[in-house]
Amino acid sequence: MNATARAIAFALLAGFVYGLAPPFTRLAFINGVPAIETAFWRVTSLVVIVGLIAVAMRWRIRVPEGAGGLLVLMAVSTGAISIGYLGAVQFIPVALAVIIFFTFPILILILSPLIEGRGVGWLQLAIGAVAFAGLLVALGPNPGSADWRGIGLALLAAGGATMQFFTGRALSTRMSPLHFGLLAHVAIVPLAGLLIAAMGGTFDTLFAPGSITTTGYVALAVVALSYSGGYFFQMYALKSAPASAVAPYFNIEPVTSVVFAGLLLAEPPAARELAGGALVLAALIAAGLAGRRQRWQD
Repeated sequence: MNATARAIAFALLAGFVYGLAPPFTRLAFINGVPAIETAFWRVTSLVVIVGLIAVAMRWRIRVPEGAGGLLVLMAVSTGAISIGYLGAVQFIPVALAVIIFFTFPILILILSPLIEGRGVGWLQLAIGAVAFAGLLVALGPNPGSADWRGIGLALLAAGGATMQFFTGRALSTRMSPLHFGLLAHVAIVPLAGLLIAAMGGTFDTLFAPGSITTTGYVALAVVALSYSGGYFFQMYALKSAPASAVAPYFNIEPVTSVVFAGLLLAEPPAARELAGGALVLAALIAAGLAGRRQRWQD
């Protein structure tokens, strides 16, 4: 399997397992698990799993010169995704959170020329306009009726995902994804814990287990374990190909999220969300084709 095929395979796997997070986070919330605690446990599980691997394999993790700033950006962007995306589904439907979050491949397409030293063309701007129109349609004729906490959190996650793709690509040329992933998540765990405390949380998953059903804990476990797999599938995809090359294949993630939301939560998307989602999906497909054409030209 060549590098491109390997990157595509890893990206598709990552997109599928990542897509389980929003519906299962919502399911956990309905069954007593606060969304911020789900975010805490999913990053903590990754630290524990990879930490055990590090001890067993006697890793000697060294941060290369000049990589410290990238590690900080990786931690910030990864934290923004976990807290923003999972927090959003506590306030807005899964389908709407997914639509907002999945503007990040379009953001990558628009920003890639600037980061790679090329000009932004009319096609990138047109794709961005279509995606923005899709968001407006999904929000409906009265966007003020939507919970802006959820919308803001989903936008935060989209920005974090955009930064994570570029940072992950840069770091993967200097360090193993397992190494920098572990370091980044070690930094996120205390941040998530502080946020729980600042929000008046009491760590119900530890200190008030009676308020959480068995379904809640099962859903929490699915989110935690799928995240560990998805994160490293993503990083290994970025190790094999640029961000603009692999980002379009993550389109499987919103499909997975919406399908499982319908199956688990009886939460089918509203008509306006379907229409807005169709526009965003069209923009995503166009972004993928534009990225492929650019690679052929390069």
